[in-house]
Amino acid sequence: WGDYHHPALSETKGEYDGRWIYVNDRANGRIAMVDLRDFKTKQIVDVPNLDSSHGGCFVTQNSDYVHISTMSPTLTDRSKASSALTNFKDLMRGYSTFLAINQKTGRMELDRSFQVELPPYTQDLADSGKLVSDGFAFINSYNSEMAFGGNAEGGQPLEVGASKNDFDMLHVINWRKAEELVKAGKTKTINGMKVIPLDVAAAEGVLHLVPGPKSPHGVDVAPNGNYLSVGGKLDPHVTVYGFDKIKAAIDAKNYEKRDDFGVPIQKFDACVARPRLRWASAPLHTQYD
Repeated sequence: WGDYHHPALSETKGEYDGRWIYVNDRANGRIAMVDLRDFKTKQIVDVPNLDSSHGGCFVTQNSDYVHISTMSPTLTDRSKASSALTNFKDLMRGYSTFLAINQKTGRMELDRSFQVELPPYTQDLADSGKLVSDGFAFINSYNSEMAFGGNAEGGQPLEVGASKNDFDMLHVINWRKAEELVKAGKTKTINGMKVIPLDVAAAEGVLHLVPGPKSPHGVDVAPNGNYLSVGGKLDPHVTVYGFDKIKAAIDAKNYEKRDDFGVPIQKFDACVARPRLRWASAPLHTQYD
């Protein structure tokens, strides 16, 4: 069975071109490609290292890659399943996947693809930069607390533990720089996939974090590529970031702090482009038309 969620059309120069459409299977970490010339499914890929997915599908502005990432963190060593919860920080990881697209067929080619290892937060919806933000990808996340529940044992429910922090983390990934690291061999191979380790991604400036609304669901890049809007399911506001501000903050290296895995966390006020908008009780999705 499958649980498909967020389809994405192929693009050229940041505009939809109607060649192919990709869709993720949230329940199983799979992705499918449909050829829009005949509306037939031509490929289904079981993406390595993903047990579930929500951060997809989104294509880069010229359909070089289609992106899909983990939702729930993945256990990195199956032989240690019995100690996964007591060693959550060490054994669990997320993965941001950039699947290379064959420009003639639209099919995904794993041998030209790569992943960026992520902290074991719960990665959510993603979007790809375009125009001024081309070369970057953005992923919401929640559960920066890294809670895993325990109400069956008399502890707190997952939802309580995962809602303690005032902010969750927007992931900012420089996938063009990640490409360079892959070409330079700064990867490890996990289940047949080239993976940039988390410590390398942090040290090389591939991955940065920006504080965002609590438990967000969706980050949407404006048609001009500069504005990113984020709504929080447990926060009544929509926050609008400026890519120009995020990029300036990254370049200045004036971080708020680093997370437990060494990933730089930017200052919230340095990255926000507009005053926060109060919008209903808890906006689930934001979307540009």
